[in-house]
Amino acid sequence: MDTRSPAASGLVDYIRSVADALGDDVAEVDVDFDDGLATAIILVRSHVPTLLELPLLLTWDEVSGWALRVETDGTGDTTALQFLGGDILPGAEVVRDFLGEAVRGGSPGLMLPPAFRMPNAGDELEHRLAQFRA
Repeated sequence: MDTRSPAASGLVDYIRSVADALGDDVAEVDVDFDDGLATAIILVRSHVPTLLELPLLLTWDEVSGWALRVETDGTGDTTALQFLGGDILPGAEVVRDFLGEAVRGGSPGLMLPPAFRMPNAGDELEHRLAQFRA
């Protein structure tokens, strides 16, 4: 994804809307376009009950959408616990509820990553993202 495109700006605004929906639970937000592939990380203060000692993250990428991950080794490596599925760009409240259910000990998502699209595919994602621009 071109970092100067309306889609890139829209992605930043979309991730910001999700972070806003999470409120004070957000510790850090990062949106990245390395190698032209769009990803986002939201580090949260919450933890899942079975992994209280591991940092919890919500991540988004342009292939699988949202995932709940834990940092496993202190160097930034993560392991996916669950994937949201359903839509690559769900509403902020859907992402908030996904996290909330996991923090309460539930299993709100999919075990395997959905493949919504191929990286940089010529589909509607960039148009959908551009509509999030503030």
